[in-house]
Amino acid sequence: MRFSKTSAHVVSVSAVVLGLVACTAAQMTPTWEKWFSLNEQQERYETIHQVIYDPAGAVISVGSSSYTGSANDELVVFKTATNGTLLWKSSTDLDVYDRPWHSVLGNDGSIYAVTESSIVKFNSNGIKQWQRNISTLIGADAMIRDVEISNNQVYVAGRDLFVFDVNGNLSNTVAQIAPLWDVAIHSTGIYTAGTGYVRRYNANLSPVWTYAHPDVQNPPADLAIANDGTVYAATYNDEPQDSAYLTRINSNGVQVWTKFFNDPDTSSFNMPGMPKVSILPNGNLVLGLSQQPTRIINIIDAATGNVKSSNTQKVGLINELEVDSKGGIYVVGGKTPQKFDSTGTLLANGRIPADVEITSGGLAFTSSQIFVGAGAFNNSQMKIYLSSYANQ
Repeated sequence: MRFSKTSAHVVSVSAVVLGLVACTAAQMTPTWEKWFSLNEQQERYETIHQVIYDPAGAVISVGSSSYTGSANDELVVFKTATNGTLLWKSSTDLDVYDRPWHSVLGNDGSIYAVTESSIVKFNSNGIKQWQRNISTLIGADAMIRDVEISNNQVYVAGRDLFVFDVNGNLSNTVAQIAPLWDVAIHSTGIYTAGTGYVRRYNANLSPVWTYAHPDVQNPPADLAIANDGTVYAATYNDEPQDSAYLTRINSNGVQVWTKFFNDPDTSSFNMPGMPKVSILPNGNLVLGLSQQPTRIINIIDAATGNVKSSNTQKVGLINELEVDSKGGIYVVGGKTPQKFDSTGTLLANGRIPADVEITSGGLAFTSSQIFVGAGAFNNSQMKIYLSSYANQ
């Protein structure tokens, strides 16, 4: 469900060779490309971490901006029309080395964004409504990684599960065994994951069950929940180096199977991406694994956990993976956004026309458009890049 982040500024300076991808894949050309900056008169380092489609007919891009050489970032939000016209931009100061992690859109168009230490709400016109530094509230590093909203409750996953109302009041704190990485809101309950643990809560946040994977020690996790409450958890391990597990847990919290996946690129000691899992409309799973510059799209049999197909691409990390209602799989990271079909076959490549920060990148789509954002070099400065492709 989520995209990986790091506090380091890491830039891909190697050329991305499109000849490495399948020759039958189409080369997508953007219908428009835009470059944005919080302040064009200043030398800044700016990136996009997430792109959200607003059903009201707009695109929300959330990222960070800082003076070159400064340790202090600003959280930035840009709202554009679907033709790329800038509608507004907004920002707020962050703590030293604080960076955005995840954002969600409320039903009224409000944007809730979390960073390592804080949660911020902007209204649909870009006016900041409130900002809460959770690290200050609890007197410790909040370690925030995710946010979701449901029934006017905002769920923030970090050191613990923090629950705010839409007015910024902290209404509940649910203590955790270990730091969280993901929270998912589903008709069958509220689910959290991190550091090998998966937990299901009822609507009142009373625990229903807890699952603990015996071999996972690292926080990163990504959840996909089936209609019947079956949970698929993708988790990252640094031992063995940059490996992953994919685990199926039934609606009662019992493990059905768990599968180990080795380092996506055993010849590389570059930055790893965090594993991504989604459920396809045909019932199979897609598991995205990556380590710069390699990404692997695995199609998984949900019943057995066995790999049905695997497609390896030498085009960069997976920072975000999304699935549409027809089984299309969208991936962004590095200079080459890609679309695959439900069998893992590559359909199309896009291309960002500049070197990028490899940890940046977000995407959103409609039935007719794909929106791709990243931090990319423009006139020797890292700027916010946003583009649109026809969704074919």
